[in-house]
Amino acid sequence: MSRLSRALAILTVVVAIGLSGSFLTRQVIAVAGEADAERLSRAILAYIAEKNPRAPIKPFETFPEVLVSEAARTNVDHCLILAQAEVESEFRHDAVGRAGEVGLFQVLPSTAALFESSVGKFKRPVLQGQRDLGDLADPTVSTRFAMAYLRDILVRKPNIKDALVEYNGGPAGRQLHYYRMVMGAYVETLERPELRCRYQPAPKRPAVLALLNRA
Repeated sequence: MSRLSRALAILTVVVAIGLSGSFLTRQVIAVAGEADAERLSRAILAYIAEKNPRAPIKPFETFPEVLVSEAARTNVDHCLILAQAEVESEFRHDAVGRAGEVGLFQVLPSTAALFESSVGKFKRPVLQGQRDLGDLADPTVSTRFAMAYLRDILVRKPNIKDALVEYNGGPAGRQLHYYRMVMGAYVETLERPELRCRYQPAPKRPAVLALLNRA
């Protein structure tokens, strides 16, 4: 074998090893990402089970993934949206409000209908006679419509306080207690590191450093 041939052979082997190494690195990163997402999903489901021990597993199986992705689209901490669901329905996917709100985020069918073009068609509930809660009783469907509605409000009211107040009480809503309830539940989620909330309080400074800064 000539020197040129040997050089080309060595170069081919080196390139092949480099490509395979790059492929393996991507595979490892992908697997690690999947494992990380799975741990977060389990943590979210465990939190729901703690708050509502009667919550059935089946309807909530895909909820964590949808919660995190929809919160990211809305540019809001997924823990805040988790807290909102807790306040709205106490994590009861089949909750029905006095005005006909249905599901985890207590979405009115008439409100959901406004976002069918972007979210998709949904089966309407039938609340009289042969009771059927329709698709809004599915936590993932409820989340998608709720976040579409919240995103629409945030275009007009980028302040999350005003947006949550309108979500609960309409454009003329003045239900400030709702905002306080959501934020109270949110603070509790922030104390759960396993939920990996986007917002993290600044770490407390050691007392010695605090005293030195005062000097």
